[in-house]
Amino acid sequence: MGRNILMKFFYLLFCWLLQIMVVNAATIKVGKQFAFKSIKKAVASAKSGDTILVSSGHYKEGNIIIAQKIHLIGIDYPILDGEKKFEIISVKASGVTVEGFRLVRAGASDMEDYAAIKVYDCNYVNIINNKVDDTHFGIYIQYGNKCTINNNSE
Repeated sequence: MGRNILMKFFYLLFCWLLQIMVVNAATIKVGKQFAFKSIKKAVASAKSGDTILVSSGHYKEGNIIIAQKIHLIGIDYPILDGEKKFEIISVKASGVTVEGFRLVRAGASDMEDYAAIKVYDCNYVNIINNKVDDTHFGIYIQYGNKCTINNNSE
């Protein structure tokens, strides 16, 4: 009987913590019609657990570095253009999702392995439903574990 009470306590504590996390998560919208016009600025202002929704359009922002657990979601396949100079998205946090983008013209380097999306030493990263074109490396997982790469195409 004491074990049941302890299990109920931990279950209620878990539910309470989950509610706090959900309540604190925000949705940030990026596009011409929104306050954020830049994906980089939206990523910089995001908190762990937030979702960033990127409207369709053509974005040339250099290397977008994701250093906290966020969900970066493209609406109608916005184009992220590396201009043949940059790695387009660098994931440097576990638990990140990148979904619904068209990534084009990632840079190339003799010293670095640039990619359209590169994951650096992270776990549980989800890269889903993206289209990659004109890149040397499309999706590159460097020392990642338990990452999901699903339904991406060239």
